[in-house]
Amino acid sequence: MAAQAMFEGGEVEVAPGGLAVLQLTVVNLGDTTETFAITVAGMAASWTTVHPPTVTLFGGTHETVDVEIRPPKLPSTADGPTGLTARVVPLGNPDDIITAETRLVIGASHDRHLSLLQPALRSRRGSVYEVMLENHGNTQATCRLHLVDSTGRLDGDFDPPSIGVEPGAIAIARLKLRANRLQWNRQSRPIPFEVEAEQPTCPTATATATFVQTPVLPERIGAGLVGVALAVAALAAAWFVVVQPAIDRSVDDAVGQLAPVSSTPVAGPETSVPATAPTTTVVPAQAFSTRLSADAAQGSTNTAVYEVPDGQTLQVTDVVLQNPGGDDGTVTVLRDDEVLFQWSLATVFGDAVRQFVTPIELTSRQTLRLQVECTTVGNTAAGACTPGVVVSGELRG
Repeated sequence: MAAQAMFEGGEVEVAPGGLAVLQLTVVNLGDTTETFAITVAGMAASWTTVHPPTVTLFGGTHETVDVEIRPPKLPSTADGPTGLTARVVPLGNPDDIITAETRLVIGASHDRHLSLLQPALRSRRGSVYEVMLENHGNTQATCRLHLVDSTGRLDGDFDPPSIGVEPGAIAIARLKLRANRLQWNRQSRPIPFEVEAEQPTCPTATATATFVQTPVLPERIGAGLVGVALAVAALAAAWFVVVQPAIDRSVDDAVGQLAPVSSTPVAGPETSVPATAPTTTVVPAQAFSTRLSADAAQGSTNTAVYEVPDGQTLQVTDVVLQNPGGDDGTVTVLRDDEVLFQWSLATVFGDAVRQFVTPIELTSRQTLRLQVECTTVGNTAAGACTPGVVVSGELRG
């Protein structure tokens, strides 16, 4: 062997995106001048550069070259030990190759990006956000999710509560956000909050979003009330100025046209019977209110039914959906087999109210049906989805 090569030092540690410089010494053991080409092999070869790549040595001399290692900061750069081999080839005798070996230790990279796919949502009680965790590091991410709200007005649950993500992969979780109290001021309130993805010994990834809580009473209700008051005042003025005088004149004219009734005595013991006006019987409407509930186990469907009594008519003016457990699924209200309206429980936290200017009418023997399809039980202690509807209106005979 006419040459020798060796790395100075032992095992070398280098982080992804960092730089490590090794010294490789090449010795010409022969007595003639020789030029040597230096290359590297192994998994780290594509990250490595030799300066200079060739050296010319007189017999019995040596030279040290720099071997620069720059592992890229990519998920594909696996952490842990890996080998590096330097190949020294004498150009005068290419078959007489000598090698030098060392070991590299690639460090761990913890690079996680957290984001919310919906930066802002509007609702009165709560909304569902989607949280995305991207792992740009070279180690597995196992992060627990936390909601951070400095105002104390928000609470929420994550599904799942923790995420495991392989290097270079993406995972998504759902945040069921709910407001702890209603917004009674007639203006929407933006509530910023943060979501944290935490893993011990690793940097915490954070993302921000906004929940816009809408008021219980509409923001423009003042203008609406003023419009209603003006309309009522106009109707009252029309009644007293135009309608009521016209009615009074019509009544006076009708009374003036009635001829007086005279009684003529008739021989015999007869008794006159006064005439009576026909009477009309008015059946008053009865206030009606009932609650339909159909508890359903997770993954099942249940139905509750109310039947209008025989000979009566039900006029529905208000329907209130109640979701106290924060369940997830579908609630459908039907008249017999006709779907009247449907809710997705994922968007209902607490109560959802529907009022009708024109009442929904159910005739005698028709049924009002509540159908609950349970996807996820919100309150695990209850063991089932427990939504219900409160139906109000009038029951007429």
